[in-house]
Amino acid sequence: MPTFTKDSPVYTYYPLFKWGVYSLLAINIVLFFLHETFIEGLETLAWVALLLLFEWETSQLDKPYINKWEKYAIHLGRLLAYVIILYSAYEYATPEYRAEHGPLDMYNSLTWLVIVALLEYDVYANGLYGRFEWHVRNTIKIILYAALFVYAGMWAYEGGILDFYDATLWIICFFAIELNIFKFEETLPYSGEEEVRDKPAS
Repeated sequence: MPTFTKDSPVYTYYPLFKWGVYSLLAINIVLFFLHETFIEGLETLAWVALLLLFEWETSQLDKPYINKWEKYAIHLGRLLAYVIILYSAYEYATPEYRAEHGPLDMYNSLTWLVIVALLEYDVYANGLYGRFEWHVRNTIKIILYAALFVYAGMWAYEGGILDFYDATLWIICFFAIELNIFKFEETLPYSGEEEVRDKPAS
């Protein structure tokens, strides 16, 4: 993994790269409303909101909420985003939508839902899981992200350039969220290992 010391070039340029990609993704909201279905545009808007909320929370994992209003605002924003995202997933799964557009949107949406469920667990259970659980969770994530790359390739093969471009941006953006979590987790012991580490040698 890249190092994030203050003397590292990655430390200097990575935030610029990350927010540049986030900005491109925000532009996609307009592109999807103009060139794709309304439900896809609405879903993209909700996902961008959810991404930014994850970015805020995962970059502040070592800090408490400023006040209760910050906490409530984040939870409310996430709830609204999830309502739209779940509604979109339902629409993608309807026989009418699949007959017109195929099942790929449905598979992509369901895969992302599982990923964000794991990210929610990362945010609210940091440091509470053991080493084996950490490896299992991240192995599942690797499989899910690999599936997203497959979906993106299928869109490119079918000529859906905007879908391919959008899917690739999303993967890059959520890798940034994963990196926020990794940076925080590497400072924590696994659950149950604190006692072993602190136990004096006999």
